Amino acid sequence: MKIRLLIEHHGTVYDATEILTNSVIWESSVRGEAGKLTFTVVRDGIIHFVEGDKVQLYTDGILRFSGWVMKKERTDAQIISVTAYDQIFYLAKNRGTYVYWDKTAVDVIRMIAGEYGLQTGAMTNTGWVIPQRIEEGETLLDIILSALELSGRATGKEFFFFDDGGKLTVKERREMESKGIFRCDGGVASYTYMTDISKDTCNGVRLYQAGRKEMERLTFQKENGQKVKEWGRLYAYHHVPFELNQAQMQEIADGILREKCRVQKILVVDNVNGDADVRAGQSVYLDIPDLAEVGIEKSVLVEKCTHIYRDGEHRIRMVIRVEE
Repeated sequence: MKIRLLIEHHGTVYDATEILTNSVIWESSVRGEAGKLTFTVVRDGIIHFVEGDKVQLYTDGILRFSGWVMKKERTDAQIISVTAYDQIFYLAKNRGTYVYWDKTAVDVIRMIAGEYGLQTGAMTNTGWVIPQRIEEGETLLDIILSALELSGRATGKEFFFFDDGGKLTVKERREMESKGIFRCDGGVASYTYMTDISKDTCNGVRLYQAGRKEMERLTFQKENGQKVKEWGRLYAYHHVPFELNQAQMQEIADGILREKCRVQKILVVDNVNGDADVRAGQSVYLDIPDLAEVGIEKSVLVEKCTHIYRDGEHRIRMVIRVEE
């Protein structure tokens, strides 16, 4: 596989491929994290770049990552370690207050992107108009993810938000099926399997009427009594628009419990023969028949994907969401 790394400094585009050392690592995620590129180069006195300069990674002529230099670290041997992030970084770093109504999640994304000068690309129609929403002092990324989560609950679909080669993108899960197939016959070198209820699990839901924080009040509560006995009380806290009725809040709470009242199961598949087209949000076919109590021979969701390019070799690490 042929990789190419370009750095743009004050209008001049440098090809930094020949001064790369060690590995180039590209990470993508659907967990509300910016895409990340890390690499090291030799300081040659010809290629100049500083924080804020644009970086692009190509593999076999296809643009995989577009972002900006955010961190540099130089050693006495004149080796420079570089960290770059895509546009999601700016959404995660900036906060804002928004009061909006009758907007889809895509409308919200385009509104925020327009205000902050961010580029947008293909965006699937999320199919639900949010009646009213008040977001006060939240990160721009959390505001967008909340809109997508509300849309997902209302439509029964799962939407992924990411930067695709310099364009903010929204796709529904079923749009991201991959042809990738990974088996324990050479395609999978090693794996680890983790179960967890400490991060993304709840067995109860409390819904609060949306509004200024000093005026919030509990409007609806529901829990899974059996799971409370097993795990202790793990409640999710959510705002809801003030005009929702009890039936609508019941539906929201039921949707949260269906999604979150479970043991989180994460599978990390390491040292896979590189498939350049795999990224976070895609579903791939995985065959590990002797995995713990579950065994996997089906299509699974890649929540996080790390591509490692080193010495002409390409490996990937996939963090898999294990679903019942």
